[in-house]
Amino acid sequence: MRTNHCATVLALILLSTAVASHAQETSPLAAAREAMARYEYSKAIELLDKALESAQDGNEIRDLSLQKARCQKKMLRYDAAAETLASVMKPGALDVEVAGELADCHVSSGKLNDALGLYSLLSLQHPDNLYFSIQKASLLFKINDFQGCAEEGKAICQKDSIPSILSLVGASLLKTGQVDSSLAYYRKSLRLNPSNPNTVVSISMAGCPSCQDNAYEVFKQLRKDGDDSYGTMYYSGLNALALNRFEVAQDCFEEAWQIDSSDVRLAVNFAISLARDRQFRNKNGVLINNTDKAITYFSKADAMAEPDHEIMYKIHNGLGQLYSMKQDIKSALPHYEVAYEYNPKDIALLVSIGYCHRLNKNYNTALRYYEKYLKLGKEGTKNYNFAKEEVTYVKSELHMLQ
Repeated sequence: MRTNHCATVLALILLSTAVASHAQETSPLAAAREAMARYEYSKAIELLDKALESAQDGNEIRDLSLQKARCQKKMLRYDAAAETLASVMKPGALDVEVAGELADCHVSSGKLNDALGLYSLLSLQHPDNLYFSIQKASLLFKINDFQGCAEEGKAICQKDSIPSILSLVGASLLKTGQVDSSLAYYRKSLRLNPSNPNTVVSISMAGCPSCQDNAYEVFKQLRKDGDDSYGTMYYSGLNALALNRFEVAQDCFEEAWQIDSSDVRLAVNFAISLARDRQFRNKNGVLINNTDKAITYFSKADAMAEPDHEIMYKIHNGLGQLYSMKQDIKSALPHYEVAYEYNPKDIALLVSIGYCHRLNKNYNTALRYYEKYLKLGKEGTKNYNFAKEEVTYVKSELHMLQ
């Protein structure tokens, strides 16, 4: 009998333990973790809210709120996540984890000054934490405090030579017109990571004509120093193209093409530099006309391009213009039509299409395109006045045919 009694007691203990274990496993917190593991973040937020309703301990509330905010961020609810995090922030000592998550929310929602304030506090309290300093430098650049960004970046570089930060300092100095200092930092970045496209991309970043001019001098010096890498040549070409220095752009794109002829962006921009350059050049006694070469590179880009609307628009618009220059209206028309399909916001294409139809004596079709443009175009512009004149001409031709 005693043995049976002990067995019964043991069974009851095991049963109660199992029930308690099951209850624990199916608690809102455990269920929330299971939902997060399945990427069901909306469900996890609901379960975490239930867990928060019964939570009493301050540390528990903090941890639950952190997990809830992370789920809200996953659902792109950055403002809601920020409210959740702000609710557990306490005055006095800054909670690093909560403040860091909150700063990240502000960055994602575009509240850059709020994010900068938090990262500045975190950086001040933790001066050896490079992550906070890097975030601060990046935000200073984004809010156009280029001098502040340069100073913060230089301080980071004294602790660790990070190529991207060296480039960021170079970009900041370039924005403030310090070309020589900018060049020095770009050189350091390129030495550490010669193939890093971010270096040359940041050199070409410019929000004003003078910045583009400064960038041109940086690229020029890089090429003079013997940097003939693909990135430097490609972005040198883009910079020169932006400044309408077509011959320099063509030379740089030509060099880049010799290195890598598989980049559709290169083919498109090379073609644009050739198409925009209307001058006839005398090289080694030979008169150069770029029209046919531009058509060749647009065609190469067309063959390489994936269905990227912007690239396809540029290719077909460029080909349409070039065939028009050659008076080959039959070839120009389909390219203008395809370009308009890819970018119907470019209403000037309606005039080009109408003109092609007019030259082909398809007067009714031409009239339809001209009238569509006149409904959308701005009165008094060159295209608008041309379309009005064309409508008058086309209507007179239609009258004569009646």
